[in-house]
Amino acid sequence: MAGLPFDPELLEAQKKAAEIAASLGAPEPGVEGVRKHAATGRVWWNEGGPEMADHRHLTIPGPIRDIPVVLCRPTLHQSLPVYVFLHGGAYRIGNEWSNDRQMRELAHDWGGAVVSMDYAHVPEDPFPKAVEECQAVLQWLNKNGASWGLDGDRIAFGGASAGSNVATGAAIGLGGVETGYLKAGLTVVGVLDRDPDTDSMHEFADADIFPSRAGIAGSLADYLPDPATRNDPRANPIAVDPALFPPMFLAAAEIDVLRDSSKRLAVRLASVGVEYELKIYPGMTHLFFGYTRMVAKARDCVSDMAAFLRKHLPVEGV
Repeated sequence: MAGLPFDPELLEAQKKAAEIAASLGAPEPGVEGVRKHAATGRVWWNEGGPEMADHRHLTIPGPIRDIPVVLCRPTLHQSLPVYVFLHGGAYRIGNEWSNDRQMRELAHDWGGAVVSMDYAHVPEDPFPKAVEECQAVLQWLNKNGASWGLDGDRIAFGGASAGSNVATGAAIGLGGVETGYLKAGLTVVGVLDRDPDTDSMHEFADADIFPSRAGIAGSLADYLPDPATRNDPRANPIAVDPALFPPMFLAAAEIDVLRDSSKRLAVRLASVGVEYELKIYPGMTHLFFGYTRMVAKARDCVSDMAAFLRKHLPVEGV
C-alpha cells in the first residue's frame, strides 16, 4: 500500500474498524457467524447521527419471504419521494441496518424518505433471487407507498457495491425509465459491469486493499454460478441499452479496483444523453461510505447524493 494517496481520516477509520473487529474476536463458524460478526462490527459506526420523525423496522411481501426493511422519514409530511438503498457485502453479508447512520444522514440532508432493504444472499440464494426481491420492493412501494406516507410515483434506487448491482439490475428488470416511477439511480462504489481488465482493476490488483481483483471475481462467481446468466443485463448493467436509465449519480473511490466500473457506465450514459454525475472521492477506498462518523469525504458523499436527490426528486419546502 506504500505510495498510495490515502486520506489521513480514512486511515484512522480503517484503524478503528480493525480495532472493533479485533475486540469481537473470531467469527462463529459458518456463513451465519460471519454475518453476525460483520453486523456487530457496524454498530459503533451507526451510532449518533440525525434523529428521524419516523424510523421503523418493517417488512414488504416478497417472492420468497417477507423482506426486512428500515424506513427513515425525516418529517411526517405525506407523499415524500423515496430512495431504496441496498447494502454492500459481496452478495453474502450485510443487512437492512448496515448503513443506518448514512441513511438517516441522507434523509435529513435531502428531506425525502429512505427505505433500506435486505436482500437474498449467497450461497443460499444466487442470482436472480436478490434482484427479484428488490423488484418486489420497488413495485410494492409504487403501489402501496402512500400507506407509509410515500409518493410511489417518485422512487430512486441504488446501493453500495454489490447492493448497487442488485438494485440497478432490478430497475433494469422492471424497465427503468419506462416504468414512469423510477426517477433516479444513485450508486456508491458500484459493481456496474463484469470487466476484470479495467485500468483500476490492474492498478490496484496487487495493492493489498479490499476488495482485491481476485475477490471481485470470486464474489461474482458465487452470485452467478450459472455461466448462462453472466451477461444478463440484470447482473451486468452496462450491457443494457443506456437509454433505459434515469438520471444517475455514480460515486466511486479513487483507490478501488471498482473505480472504473462507474467511469465506464458514465461513458455509456453520455453516449445517449442520459443525465449523470460521476464523482470520484480522492484518497478513498472501497468501504469509505460507511465511515461518515469519522471521514469528512464520506459525509461529503452523503451530501452530494442529497443534492442530486433534491434536484431530481424535490421535496416541497426543502
